[in-house]
Amino acid sequence: MPTRLVVLAADASLAGVAMVWGATFPLGKLVLRHLGPFQYLALRFAAAAALMVPLAWRERGRLRPAGVRAGVLAGVLLFAGAALQTVGLQYTTAGNAGLITGLNVLIIPLILLVWQRRLPTGALAAGVGLAAAGLWLLLWQGERIGGGDALVLGCAFALALQTIVVGRVASSVPAAPFACVQVAVVALLAAGPGFGLEPRPAAVPAGAIAAILFMALTATLGAYIAQAWAQRVASPTRAGLLFAIEPVAAVGFGVAWLGETLGSRQAAGAGALLLGVVVGEAGRGRDVAPAGLRSGHELATQDTGAN
Repeated sequence: MPTRLVVLAADASLAGVAMVWGATFPLGKLVLRHLGPFQYLALRFAAAAALMVPLAWRERGRLRPAGVRAGVLAGVLLFAGAALQTVGLQYTTAGNAGLITGLNVLIIPLILLVWQRRLPTGALAAGVGLAAAGLWLLLWQGERIGGGDALVLGCAFALALQTIVVGRVASSVPAAPFACVQVAVVALLAAGPGFGLEPRPAAVPAGAIAAILFMALTATLGAYIAQAWAQRVASPTRAGLLFAIEPVAAVGFGVAWLGETLGSRQAAGAGALLLGVVVGEAGRGRDVAPAGLRSGHELATQDTGAN
């Protein structure tokens, strides 16, 4: 039985991971001022893969061909989510992107319920209703939804599918090599359009490179290590609720670093959306959604031990 101090340390670790993931949204917008979206993804995920190799190498013999194939499939879905999110981030705020990406924790059980032909629990239905109302308040612009917001919403669906794929095989594959395969797939898929189609930047400031390395180190490797320990102590539901800090952090850092603002309508929508995520996550049935990590955001470590 873990002591209270250990539980508090685990909670603090997961909250810290969520804060770091939230920071990647405004940091990503800053980097996108100097790099194309696919160049940014290729560099970020290549750096993350390189950092994960020492961990993955120790368990390389345990990853069978079936696990590699599952990792490639999950990596393709992770790439789809990352690409939609990053392209969309150019046309929406960091706060909106963080809030919309967070919807994947509600989309996961809904997809599984449709697959299993079951009705949602009352808490999940209430959470989805609140989130839908919040999404409408946050995103609706006259007679349309902003293009960037729509792309990030597609990201949330892609990440939900990626998490489901990972959840089906997570118990039968070694976490570090499996995560490394996914991250490497994203880097490879992004490198083609990034360096073959996007214009080469005249110069990339040292600050942008530092931001990419910071995200690779903290949002991927650091998150992987923190989660691998903390989620031995924290329940999946508790972890999911702590991860709800991520969109709040995205909004906060967007305001502090980029000068983003929320009108009263958008603020009400953000509050309803976040409340819906918390209500739905708190009432999630244990047999509905895969236990464990989100991820994404940040994208690289979801349910692999993490957007």
